[in-house]
Amino acid sequence: MAPKNQSRKSPSDGAMKLILAAEKLFGEHGIEGVSLRQIINAAGLVNSYSIHHHFGSKEGLVQAVFDNRVPAFEEACRARLDAEKAGQGELTLRGLLAARFMPLVECFDEQTRQSYSRFLLRLLYRSEAVHPYLRSEVPQPAINEVYNRLRNHFADLPNAVFISRFRFASDMFFGAIVEQRRLKRQAPELYQSDADYWNEILEIIEHVFHVPYRGQPAAPLTGVDRGTEPLG
Repeated sequence: MAPKNQSRKSPSDGAMKLILAAEKLFGEHGIEGVSLRQIINAAGLVNSYSIHHHFGSKEGLVQAVFDNRVPAFEEACRARLDAEKAGQGELTLRGLLAARFMPLVECFDEQTRQSYSRFLLRLLYRSEAVHPYLRSEVPQPAINEVYNRLRNHFADLPNAVFISRFRFASDMFFGAIVEQRRLKRQAPELYQSDADYWNEILEIIEHVFHVPYRGQPAAPLTGVDRGTEPLG
């Protein structure tokens, strides 16, 4: 991992064109369903080696797409955490879930929100060996803090079960972003405000974690390792 105080170099104009084109195409067709040539063409570039030049490989590009949105997400997550601590005196489960998921709604415009959420959906069940979250060198202290607090909140769950539920919750939230666009077009009268919609989604996600575990008892939780964090 890079040192936490190491500044990130901003992508060049050509690299950013590739990142944005790849984010959209990966979200629409899946990572394996998109060729390097498609990405280069969509970015409006002509050099067939541009991806290898900027990112080294397709996996390097996937990593860059993921990392590109992390700083804005991290900043919004920290702001929500700090506001929750100041307002409630303690962090509620709803507050933790809102801090973890709502930045995706609040800090990106509609087009970016749709594109990035579809991309994250494609990553959700990827192998840990190649998942960009676990390979990222972008500092994510607030995001990690939320995860650790959530994990400790449900310390009675086996780690694998907790990870599965976090993935289910993430799947639901990312899908809810896509679904909201459809609902606004086809049945705009269903929700009086966006806040009503997202409060309902967060309540549903709370239930994902609260459903009693009916398998074998969990071993005592001794600590949380970022390497076991749920993906996406």
